[in-house]
This record gives sequence, C-alpha cells and structure tokens, in this order.
Amino acid sequence: MIDELTSPQDYIAIAKRRKWHFLLPVVVLFPICVAIAMLLPPVYRSSATILIEAPNIPRELVSSMITSYADQRLQSIYHRATASQNLTTIINKYDLYSEARTRLPLNEIIGNMRDAVTMKVISADVIDPRSGRAGKANIAFTLSFEHQSPSNAQRVVNELVSLYLSENLRVRQQSAAEATGFLSGEAARLEREISDIEKRLGDLKARDAGSLPEQLQYNLQLIERAEREQRDLKRQAYSLQERQIYLESQLLQINPNANFPSVDGGPVPTSAQRLDMLRTEMIGASARYGSGHPDVVRLRREIEALEKETHNGTDTVALRRRLGALRTELAVSKERYAGDHPDVVKLKRQVARVESSLSEAEQAPAASSNERPPDNPAYIQLQVQLEAARAEQRAITEQRAAVAQKIAMHEERITKTPLVEREYLHLKRLQEDSTRKYHEIKSKQMAAQLGEALETERKSERFTLIEPPIRPTEPESPNRMAILVLGLVLSLGAGAGTAVLAEATDSAVYGPRQVAAITGAAPLVVVPYIRTRAEIVRNWRRRAFAGFGSAAIVSGAVAYVHYNVRPLEILWIGIERRLDTLLIQYF
Repeated sequence: MIDELTSPQDYIAIAKRRKWHFLLPVVVLFPICVAIAMLLPPVYRSSATILIEAPNIPRELVSSMITSYADQRLQSIYHRATASQNLTTIINKYDLYSEARTRLPLNEIIGNMRDAVTMKVISADVIDPRSGRAGKANIAFTLSFEHQSPSNAQRVVNELVSLYLSENLRVRQQSAAEATGFLSGEAARLEREISDIEKRLGDLKARDAGSLPEQLQYNLQLIERAEREQRDLKRQAYSLQERQIYLESQLLQINPNANFPSVDGGPVPTSAQRLDMLRTEMIGASARYGSGHPDVVRLRREIEALEKETHNGTDTVALRRRLGALRTELAVSKERYAGDHPDVVKLKRQVARVESSLSEAEQAPAASSNERPPDNPAYIQLQVQLEAARAEQRAITEQRAAVAQKIAMHEERITKTPLVEREYLHLKRLQEDSTRKYHEIKSKQMAAQLGEALETERKSERFTLIEPPIRPTEPESPNRMAILVLGLVLSLGAGAGTAVLAEATDSAVYGPRQVAAITGAAPLVVVPYIRTRAEIVRNWRRRAFAGFGSAAIVSGAVAYVHYNVRPLEILWIGIERRLDTLLIQYF
C-alpha cells in the first residue's frame, strides 16, 4: 500500500505499524557488531626505520660492484629475510601463534606471519649531481610487524632488522667477492692463454728461424750481398783460370832441368838433347858409312836406348802437363759457352784422349830413368805460381759453392715466408687480443678489489638503523569505533529495509482513508482493533524469543568460526588485506 501514501501522517502510521520490523534487526545486528568490536583481539604494530646512507667515498674515485637499484635490493632482501626457514626460527624462538599452531598447518601460519610483515620504502625528491636532473631517490625504508603481543611485535621487528642489516652486508660483500673472484679467474686464464701463445710463437720462431715476416727484408739484403760476392768470386775465378793457362803455357816452353857445365866447360845435355844430337850424328854417320859400320850400329843402339828412356820418363810428365792445361781450358770454355758448344765438345775429346794416353803410359812397366827432378829455378818458380793459382782456384770454387748454398738457403726461407707469415700473424693477433683483454681484465680486477675493500670496510652504500623499534602502547587494529559506527549504520539500514519490505508486501487495508480511497465513500464508523492481554503477552514473548535466539545463533556462529575454522584476528587481517587490494585495484 505504499503507492497510496499522500501525507506525513501515512508515514507516521507506517512507522508505528512497522516499528518492530525496524527495531528487531537493529536489536539483533548492532549487539553482534558491538560483540565483534569488543571481542576482536588487539593487534599491535612495531616499526623500525632504516636509513639508506650514500657511500663515504665518491663514486668517481672508487666505484661499487653493486649495480642494482636500492628498491630491487630491498625486495630481494625482503624475500630472503622472510624466507620460511627464517620465519620458522623466529616463530619457535618467541613461541608465536602457539594456539593457532595446534589447529593450522605450519605453512599457513608462516604465510600469515609473512603477511604481517610490512616493508615501506621512503622516497624523496633529489637532484642527480652528475646529470643535474630531478628525480625520486629511496632514502630510507620502514619495517613493521603486527602481532597481538606488543613485546613480541617489538622483538620480531628487532630480528627482522638484524636480518636485513646482516643480509645486506653479506649480499654486498658476497657480490663484491664473486666479482673479484671471477675477474681473478679470467685474468689467470688469460695469463695462461698468453703464455701458451708465447710458447707457440717461440716454437714457430725456433722452427722457422730466418723465414719470419720481419726477416724478409733482411733475407733479401743477404741474397743481394751474396750475389755481389758471387759475381766478385766469378771474376776472380776467370782471372785465375787465365793465369793458370798462362803459367802452364810458360811451363811448356821452359826446360825443367837447367844445363850445368861439363868437364870441358860446356853444358851437360839432357837425354832429349843428347837424343837429338845422336840422331844428327846418326844422319851424318849413315851418310859417310854403311849401315853395318860399327859407328852406325853403336849410334843406332844409343838412339834406341835414349828413345826408350825418353818415352818412359819425359813423356808421362808432358802428358800430365798437357792434361792439366786442357782441363783448365775446358773449365774456362764451360763458363763461357754451353755444354754442346763445338769448342767444349772438342776439348772434351782431347781431354779424353790425353787421359787415355796418360793411363796407358802409367800402366806400362817403369824403366830406369836417368831423368832428374826439375832444378831450373825459372821452371820451379812458375810451377809454384801455378800450384798457388790452382789452390786459390779451389778455394774460390769452394767459396762460390758456399755462397750458392747460402743464396739457396735464403731463397728457401723467402719461399717459406708467406706460409709462416699466415701462422705468425694469426698468433700475433691472438697475442695482441689476449694481451688487450688481459690488461682490461686486470684494470677491472683492480677496480673490483677496491670495490671489495669498500664493502669490507663498510664505506659504500649501507643500511643504518636510525629509529629502533619500540614497544607499542596503542593497538593498530581493530578500529573498534569504526566497527561500532559501521555496525550501527548496517543495523539501521537492515531495520529500515526490513520495514519497507514488510510494508510493500502487506496487502491489508489500514485506516478509513484507505477504505475511502478503495470504495470511493467515507466510512460511517471506525472501530479500532482491540487486543487481549493474552495476545499482548504472546507477542512480547515471541519477539523476545526471536531476538535472543538470533543473538545466540550469531554468537555461536562467531565462536564456532573463531575456534574451529580460523581465528577472528587472522580472518580480519585477511579481510583487511583483500579490501586493501580491492581499493588499490579500483581506486
């Protein structure tokens, strides 16, 4: 009948009629809210403030090995400090959540304790001194813990602060030590690599000595010098060959034996001269006498004996001199002409005939010879000069062979140089790259050692406790006044809603105005409803029973949830966390 309301009296009549529909939810719900506000255990929060201090030594002088941002390190330390092992140690140390541990698994208790730990970073507007730009910088952070016991909250925050400080120091020193160790290992590896490359270079230089790229110009200079020396030796050889030919021709023209004076004062003839004299005398005797004349027979016998003597002695010496002259002339011709030149071929045939004649003469039985050794001073002098020229010729020939061998050796080195150069340059590049990397790593290693010393002596960025945790005196939660106000508003709203719903669903007709509105005519008489005493008592009993029953049901449900499902303080913390998440997500 709400649609037929036209005056304030109608609303007043509804309020009187539905007062119990309004009061009953208020009477039931508001005491429940009061009970919740009073029964919820207090939760105390203890907090500590830790300052993030800048390094004492400027970064331009010594750089730290820690390159991560402060908030990143704080999050890492937070997860390390609130690890299950650390929280379990704290729980066992201070006997936290003793009642809940009898009903809930340890993992859930650790999760609830981790939710009770709060870290909040404090930022400030700063100007970067290097870039001059304004920005946000983390200058401090707070650690908080909520618990029903204020002393336990303070002790847990103390433990967390100790964990944060020690973990930050350990992580920084460990990171610096790991960086130093890594760089030291890299430096040692590069040092071994450089030593290996130097050994390979040493082996290459020892194996291919003289064929190295930097020795190429030196080898070319040595070849040029050797070729000049070879040309000089060749000219000297030509001069000596000509001198030998001249001396041999002089020897052929000089008698090796000097003509000494005889008894009558004349010179003593040689066998050849005497043979010529006897032949001349034989010619004269044959002309004067017959062939059987005793003088002619005597001369013939002497001539035959001298011819045999001359053939067995003087002929061999002459053949040897002739052979030496031909060989010298053949060597000169080979230097001047090719091997198939007619003069060279002719001289080879002559040398072969003289060698054959000399071999036959040497193999013939030696006869007694009256030929005496050379005693002509001029002959002996020429013979000594000839032997000296031949010895010098042999020395020059040996020198030419040595120079030619030297040229061949240097040419072989030059030929091997491109092949050696490829491996040599490869090793040199490896050596230069490794040396450059080694110097870079050594400089970084020195910087890392300075950074490690910076962390060890605590001269770098560090955490300093500036506000230690204190024992809280006022609970952080629950906000009992807020719960009461919220319970009152909810109970009033529930009562008003119940009354409006009851009025909207009621089809009864109340009062003469509604009758007149329905029938179109005003009623003659209005007879009010008269309740008996029994009805009044029964209604009161029913309402009281319903109110007390509702309160008992709600209280029992709350007690059952608190003792059998989850403690109300933990349930309330979870509700607050979810509400905070929703507020952050949507607002």
